[in-house]
Amino acid sequence: MEKSRTIFIWDIQWCFDELKLLIKKLNLKPNDKVYFVWDLINKWPKSYKVLKYMYKNKHRFYSVKWNHELNFLRWLKWETYNNDKDFKNLKKKIEKNKTHYLIKYIEELPLYIEKKDFLLIHWGLIPNKIVTELTEDEITRTRDIKWKPWYKYYTWNKKIIYWHWAEDSLQINKKTKWLDSWCVYWKALTAYILETEEVIQQNALDVYINVYKKNWWIIKRIFN
Repeated sequence: MEKSRTIFIWDIQWCFDELKLLIKKLNLKPNDKVYFVWDLINKWPKSYKVLKYMYKNKHRFYSVKWNHELNFLRWLKWETYNNDKDFKNLKKKIEKNKTHYLIKYIEELPLYIEKKDFLLIHWGLIPNKIVTELTEDEITRTRDIKWKPWYKYYTWNKKIIYWHWAEDSLQINKKTKWLDSWCVYWKALTAYILETEEVIQQNALDVYINVYKKNWWIIKRIFN
């Protein structure tokens, strides 16, 4: 029997077509496990398709809660949070197709996944706090501490798989792994295999959000 692989995929946003192509490239085996380090539903229109795809494959696809999904759940409760049109579109789609189980699916996602070889979180850790002590917002929104990236303070031995700092692009450090490769901005969707440290990418099929003129300094930093 082939050894199982632990695979992480970063920042899908609405890149559903790229996700399916990347999954095909990975040539998944029955005993492989795939973990998603999202964001997802802040980008329309294909976030609904991604969400359904995740639910359909929930026996082998795993994820943690992420900040935009928390925002969506809060918006559903109060409908005043950001007044986001993407949230409205997703709610309409769910109601039209009677797929309310997708909301329950999001609600039941854990804030973190900890295994022997890794800890999966959406954003970051805070010095002198263990993961069980972090609040919902801390674990999904911590980016920097005293103007330095949170991972500069990280001293534990366990590998941390995290998301949410697009300007930092690919940061494959010894103990922290971050591979947001800006697929939604026309670069690539990235998968990382824990056991072999192999990186596999699928190029973006389109420019879904054009930030090149407004944010030229970020683009220069990432692509140079």
